[in-house]
Amino acid sequence: MKEVELGNIEDYLKLIKKSKDENLQKGNDQDFLFRGQMVDSPLLPKICRLKARGDLLEIEKQLLQEFKRTNPLLIDQQRPMDDWDYLTLGQHFGLPTRLLDWSNNALTALWFATGDTNPDQMKVNPYSIVWILMACANDFNLDLEKIHPFDVPEAKLIRPRIIKQRINNQSGLFSVLTSEEILEKRYLNENDSYNKKLIKVKIPRERFLEIRTDLNTLGVNAFTLFPELEGLCTYLQWRYFE
Repeated sequence: MKEVELGNIEDYLKLIKKSKDENLQKGNDQDFLFRGQMVDSPLLPKICRLKARGDLLEIEKQLLQEFKRTNPLLIDQQRPMDDWDYLTLGQHFGLPTRLLDWSNNALTALWFATGDTNPDQMKVNPYSIVWILMACANDFNLDLEKIHPFDVPEAKLIRPRIIKQRINNQSGLFSVLTSEEILEKRYLNENDSYNKKLIKVKIPRERFLEIRTDLNTLGVNAFTLFPELEGLCTYLQWRYFE
């Protein structure tokens, strides 16, 4: 795994272009995936970062059942067709799942990585992280119509159905772990199939404000990523207040 420190959009895009050219020379023309994190933490889905009150895999099943059962009027308007759809919805609304968010959009990931400009966080988390995954075609080789999310045989990448506008705006994709990897809390960045395909970009916290300003100039802000009233209000607060 390669690790670099960058402090502006120009160097970030140069790194991506250089890495993309190197992959094309090797015959890999797949799009890169990006994940922005405001803290330097390994690649582990939310369900593995919490302490379950019981057997984790049983809790996971109960979570999905209760999510589907408790308020179908809110869920059915999204027209989910299978459990992949239900997990996609749950993931976007904060349900602990075995999915981990990625994006095809490099600037979207950079926006998510540079949100906290609180100076008190400088000593605790001096860097945020953008993970760049140089995926290959085989990483997406998973038949979602035949394999249930809880039965994936190995860690894979998936392109969800666009059942929520937010997924489309954020160019969203997911990685999904096996049940064994969940129980062992095995990081995707330690997986032999993915470790050498990853670039870990460290972004100094003191550069966040400048980067966010440049991103807004490029049309990437809270409202473009969250095309709802919540996103609009977040954007207006950022625009008019310190």
